[in-house]
Amino acid sequence: MHSGVIHAGIYYEPGSAMAKLCVDGARLMYEYCEKKNLPHKRVGKLIVATRESELPILDDLYKRATANGVQGLELLSPKKILDLEPNVRALRALHSPNTGIVDYAKVGRSYAEDVLTSGRGQIRTGFEVTGIDADASRGVTVQSRSGEEVKAKWLITCGGLQADYVGRMAGGAKGPTVLPFRGTYHELKPEYRNLITRNIYPVPDPKFPMVGVHLTPRVDGRVLIGPNSALALSKEGYKFLNVNIKDSLLFAINKGLWKLVLGNPGIVFQEIWRDINTRAFVGEAKRYCPKLEVEHTTHGWAGVHAVAIDGSGKIIGNFLFENGSSGIVLNVRNAPSPACTSSLAIANTVVDRAVKDFDWLNKKPFKTDKVPA
Repeated sequence: MHSGVIHAGIYYEPGSAMAKLCVDGARLMYEYCEKKNLPHKRVGKLIVATRESELPILDDLYKRATANGVQGLELLSPKKILDLEPNVRALRALHSPNTGIVDYAKVGRSYAEDVLTSGRGQIRTGFEVTGIDADASRGVTVQSRSGEEVKAKWLITCGGLQADYVGRMAGGAKGPTVLPFRGTYHELKPEYRNLITRNIYPVPDPKFPMVGVHLTPRVDGRVLIGPNSALALSKEGYKFLNVNIKDSLLFAINKGLWKLVLGNPGIVFQEIWRDINTRAFVGEAKRYCPKLEVEHTTHGWAGVHAVAIDGSGKIIGNFLFENGSSGIVLNVRNAPSPACTSSLAIANTVVDRAVKDFDWLNKKPFKTDKVPA
C-alpha cells in the first residue's frame, strides 16, 4: 500500500538504515524516473502542527531530517504556510520541497520490463508458495499450490504481508509476526482538487509509527485523503468484512498483538472508527484544511500494509534480514514504509548482503539481525 509519495527521509532515526536507504532511495528513484521518462514531480510537502503539543515533535522532525541530509528544509510561520497553501491552517509547518509524487504502478511495470528485456530473469504471477526445501548440497526447491516447482541454487524471499509465513517455510525463525493494517483512501471530487497543491501531512503520533491522514496530489491530477490504519482480520483484508480464519486465530493467540492493542487502545479503536465513519475520517484532514467537507469527497479504495511486531508488541521500524542455516537462503522479514521510495537502494543492499552471506554463511547457525546502517 502506498500514496504515491517519494519520501525525503524526514521521520527516521539519524544514522539508521531507514534514514540512509530512504535518502539514497529517493535520489535513485528520481534518477530512474528521469531515465525511464516516468511521470513524477517534486511537489513538496508540509508537515503541519495544529496543536501546541505538536510543536516539539515538529522541531524534532526538523532536527532528524537535517541530520539525515534532507535538503531545502524550512520551518514556516502561519503566514508563510498561507502563502504556499491558502487553504491550510497551522501553528507551524515543516516544508520539504524535495518530497515528490510518482505512479509506483508504472515504476513497478518498468522494473518488470527491465527484468524481461535483460534476458536474465523470469516473472511468475499467481504462484502461491506452499513449501520451500533448502539444502546446501541440493539447492532450493519452491513448491506452489498448483504443484509447479521452481529450482534454484539460492533463494531470496521478500513476502511482504506473508513474510512471516514464507520466512518460516524457508527455515526461518517463528517471529516477527506480520500484521495487516488496512488503510482506506478517499479522494477529492474533481471540482475540489485545487484545495491543495502539495502533500499536506499532520505531525505523527510518536506512540504509533503511522504518518496520519494526509492530503496527497497524484501525478494524474487526483488528490487522495488518507490513509487511516485499521487492524484487519486477514492478511488480504482489503475490505472491512474480509476475515481469514487461519490469520484471525493466529492473531488471537499472539501475545505481541495483545500487548500492542492494550498498550494503545485509544489509537487502535480510533483507527477502526475512522474506517467505518467517513465524517470522522475526513475530520482528521479538516483539522488543518478547514474548508474541506465530507461532501467534497468520494470513497477511493483500500490497501493493506505489513506491520511487523516482536513478542513484546513493539512495532519493528527497521529493515530486518535473516540468514538460513543452509547458507543459501536470505529472508527479507521486514521492509516497512518507505519501501517504495527506497526500493532501488534496498535492492542494492539485498544484493550486497546476498553476495556476502551466500559465500560465508553456508555452515553457520541460524541468525537474525538488522541491516547495518
